[in-house]
Amino acid sequence: MIARVLLSLPIDHPFDFAIGDDLKEATAVGKRVIVRFHGREKAGIVQSLAERSNHPGELEPVLRVEPDPSFTPDLLAICLDTAAHYLSPAGPFVNRLLPRSASARKERYLQVAGNLDKIATNIESRAVRAPRQAEVLRFLLARHAPCTETDLRERLHTPNSVINRLVDLGLIEEAQARSTFTQTTSPEGVRAMEAKMPGKDHALLFSRSRMGEYLKAIEETLASGESVLLLAPEILIARGIFANLQPSISVPVALYHSGVAEGEKGRVWNDVLHERARVVVGTRSALFLPFSELGLVIIDEEQDRSYKQDEMIPHYHARDMVARRTDTQAIFGSAAPSIETFYRAQQGTMQLIRQPAQQIKTSVRVIDTKKEKGALTESLLAGIVETLAVGKRVLIGVNARGYFQTVLCKQCGRPLRCPRCGANLTYDVQSAQLVCRVCGSPQPRLACPNCGSRSLRFVGIGSERVEEEMREHFPSIAIARIDRTSLSSKGALALAEHAIEGAAQIIVGTPLAAKGPVIPDLGLAAAIGADAILARPDFRAAERTYQYLTNLFSRLDEGGRALVQTSYPDHYAITAAINANYDLLYAREIADREAMFYPPFSHLARIVLPHMRNADRLLRMLKVYDVQIIGPAPHPRQRGRDVILVKGATGEIVRGACARIGEEFPSKGRQTVEIDIDPEQI
Repeated sequence: MIARVLLSLPIDHPFDFAIGDDLKEATAVGKRVIVRFHGREKAGIVQSLAERSNHPGELEPVLRVEPDPSFTPDLLAICLDTAAHYLSPAGPFVNRLLPRSASARKERYLQVAGNLDKIATNIESRAVRAPRQAEVLRFLLARHAPCTETDLRERLHTPNSVINRLVDLGLIEEAQARSTFTQTTSPEGVRAMEAKMPGKDHALLFSRSRMGEYLKAIEETLASGESVLLLAPEILIARGIFANLQPSISVPVALYHSGVAEGEKGRVWNDVLHERARVVVGTRSALFLPFSELGLVIIDEEQDRSYKQDEMIPHYHARDMVARRTDTQAIFGSAAPSIETFYRAQQGTMQLIRQPAQQIKTSVRVIDTKKEKGALTESLLAGIVETLAVGKRVLIGVNARGYFQTVLCKQCGRPLRCPRCGANLTYDVQSAQLVCRVCGSPQPRLACPNCGSRSLRFVGIGSERVEEEMREHFPSIAIARIDRTSLSSKGALALAEHAIEGAAQIIVGTPLAAKGPVIPDLGLAAAIGADAILARPDFRAAERTYQYLTNLFSRLDEGGRALVQTSYPDHYAITAAINANYDLLYAREIADREAMFYPPFSHLARIVLPHMRNADRLLRMLKVYDVQIIGPAPHPRQRGRDVILVKGATGEIVRGACARIGEEFPSKGRQTVEIDIDPEQI
């Protein structure tokens, strides 16, 4: 007997290995096995079993079969279909998805125990003689939700001995799931969900407040004996939803994302496989957990581009993969839906559940930067002072991380780009050098890589510079920065959550910080980077601008104020966001896209390939297909490479053309052809 094994190689077929008699019983489809390939031991996933091989020579044996976690045959088939849909080899994908190990220890979620008055008294009595115990109690009491033991240690630098002592004293306890939840939506909203979600339908839930509807649907799914997956676009958002959901439903909730330790990921994988975990909150990779009876998938913030895997192949979109599944009920939630999803709802291919716009009493003021100059205008600074004076908090939304957005060479006029990957370089103030935020390469010399000139001009403003200026203006105020750089270190997620919950009076953040529920005591939300989003060379630029501003405004509660710095105060995307008028945005966008044959009226593929000689050959080849071609154009970041955009009326037409491209231009070393089906970035 042989095993056909998928190795983590950019080759679109499995390799045959002989199964010894001692391993026949343990070897099964979906198992991870260790084999010898070109003289080295490699791990792989068994795709199928067969009696004999077509390989003419002697086969290498399967060396050993790894213990669980493993794929179920059904899940493996879904993964293979995903790779095929996005024209990618399956080996790297399935080997990356499966956790390498499974921990036997389950993460503890802790909360205060017993009478709250007793806890308050204990805090006072322990403040002097046991200050660390008092700090833990004070933190958990203010949180109003369970907290993981790991987060307690990272946020408060609390040793295990302090936590265990509080458990022994009965002052804190392991959180247990509750059988009831607080309904955060109107009775009309719940009735609308019940009326419009029969069977396995898909629905767009167009609403600012969605958790009540989610909870109702989750409880109904659990009551039917099925499992639930709730997806969030970012780890920070997933952790927040998890913390709120854990105490609100009748079964334990699991958390799954790339930041979870490998052993914990393996434990969750096995718990899902054996139906010990029936509700999972996670980011896009959680879509490929081994559910046996998945009854409901919720995609919160469905419009978010983070659901698209841009860094590695296959470049799948989690939202679109859910939309392809007809055997599972799905809710796509958003306060600012993608144009494509709203169009599908309008066309009747999914249900539309549109809640009446909640009348949140917030005021929005536009600062015209053609009249009032400066990255941080006087009006913005005055608004911050006024907000802090009344004890409220401030969120400043910045479009880009780093110190400056762009570094230009005065000599040759070009933006400085990374010699390794071609991305624009930015300036890191701490290391006093140029860095690449895409591949991480540092550039020790403050000089243009193109011409060598040291005469440089720094343009735009990034989150690090805004943070620095806030510290100069408000030296006595607690300030936190939330962007992908600040969240990259260990424990940073817990610190960011602590800042959002109240530890920081001023939060500076990229669009990452604009996502999520209302921030407690937030009095001012200010956008100073909307123009950069609007100016992007992308047909979705206006849509992205509207979504960014809508997300930012959604973090305000009653009585909050918003400020928008822009040079385009009359642009329809900004006007629509200020007035919460999605229909204005949709009417303009859908007309433009139909005229220009962009989604939802077409399907796209983005092709990146070595320079013009190959591009000309590709264009001649594509003439036989019923597709439109835009380009070639020089890649904005990668030297010596071109970009071509392929448009077609159906996904099948576009994938057919792109499959031919993959056959004609096989990847060899650095001469790779990259194909991105349904790209989120143009």
